[in-house]
Amino acid sequence: MFWEKIYFIVLVLLFVRLSTEFSVQVPADHGTCENWTLAAEANAGNCTKTGKRLHCFGGMANLHLMNIQKIKKIEQVILCGWPNTTFEPHSVLKHFPKIRILRIEHSNLTHIFNDFPDANYLESINISWTQFGYTRPTLFKRLHNLKYLDLRWNKLDHMEGPLILPRSFEQILLAGNPWNCTRNLKWLLSEKGAHVADRENLTCADYKYTGRHLLTVMQFKLNLKTECQNHPDLRNCSCTMHYIRRSDDGKSLTPIYAVNCSHLNLFNFPSYLPQNTSIFHATHNQIAEVRSLRDNSVYRQVYDVYLDNNRVQSIDVLEAGFWLNNFRVLSLKGNKLTRLPVYALDSALERNAHAARLYLSLNPWICDCKFTMKFRELLMKYHTIIRDSHNITCKYIEGDENFMTEVLTLERNDVCKLPKESKILPLDLLNGVLASLIVLILGKLAYDYYHYRKSGRLPWIVTKLP
Repeated sequence: MFWEKIYFIVLVLLFVRLSTEFSVQVPADHGTCENWTLAAEANAGNCTKTGKRLHCFGGMANLHLMNIQKIKKIEQVILCGWPNTTFEPHSVLKHFPKIRILRIEHSNLTHIFNDFPDANYLESINISWTQFGYTRPTLFKRLHNLKYLDLRWNKLDHMEGPLILPRSFEQILLAGNPWNCTRNLKWLLSEKGAHVADRENLTCADYKYTGRHLLTVMQFKLNLKTECQNHPDLRNCSCTMHYIRRSDDGKSLTPIYAVNCSHLNLFNFPSYLPQNTSIFHATHNQIAEVRSLRDNSVYRQVYDVYLDNNRVQSIDVLEAGFWLNNFRVLSLKGNKLTRLPVYALDSALERNAHAARLYLSLNPWICDCKFTMKFRELLMKYHTIIRDSHNITCKYIEGDENFMTEVLTLERNDVCKLPKESKILPLDLLNGVLASLIVLILGKLAYDYYHYRKSGRLPWIVTKLP
């Protein structure tokens, strides 16, 4: 019994030693191939074999000259300066049935053709400092013993989704890549992203979120998606993050959102918007009034509102209100506006230092003497804000010569015309009356003369004269 215990202990110690010797070691650095061009083998693209390790520089030109049986026992392959822009896993790994570690570093590799084939012993893959810019979920699917994956310092800007990896997988490293945070990388927040050991260090490199922590950006996006999906007024709207603003003290970040509810046949503004929404699109709907901008507090911080091609007939309700005095962009093209509160709008634009763009074209503007000249003065005064002022024209009124005329080109005489003079003057009317009386008198005289000659009796009025 005693020797059996000793034998068992020896076996355990031997197993531990072997496990330690052949366990996958996380590379201490990523500079194994940093100066590979200085190696003598680099001139011909040859490989050097040391024990069970094969170190190649600029290719594998001399691989066919090596002993096949020894090559089959290779467990670690390091490819420095891979000469091609593409890599076909099967054509390389077929030479190394016992391979456990594969490293491809400092090369112009951009694409991996086909998924990695079955490799029962392959536990660690390091593809770093290359131009590798695209990976797919199934790329490493058939590597059932893969435990470690290092994809740092490449050109990956997005991933279609989490990689399909074996249950025994331990960790993946992704830092140093130019991540495009405008793409969907929210899976990194979930359990599927738990294997990404350095996900806290991933940063964005796109035009919109450069320098921001990727997880922070994705968390803001996830919060917005949840908030929009949970409110009935926004379920059919599109909610996006416009940008991220740093606080004045630099200690916190605030996401700025944009909500798009266009082409939804809406008759009213949504009653709710996510906090920090500053841009609202509701074009091509049936909205007829803008009272919500005045009465609903959720629109108080919505500075850009786009309401093109709706049925808005008036913005008088915004007069002297907070929103009109603080807006940045208001687009009302293609609505039913015929008049504006000119003086109120003038006063608001004077006080509003944030006003940048106001669009008013494609509305049926009435061009009359009372409104048009004041409107024209407003367009001229704020032409840098009213960007489409040259496209603002008069609506069609039968007999009006100003139809489709630019309001800016109208003069007072064009809209303030005096009534046309009557063709019949008072003197002409008097002359007509007098002429009629003369004709009547002459007619009466001729009748009396005829009657006297025929009957010999004088006219009745003559007999009454004294």
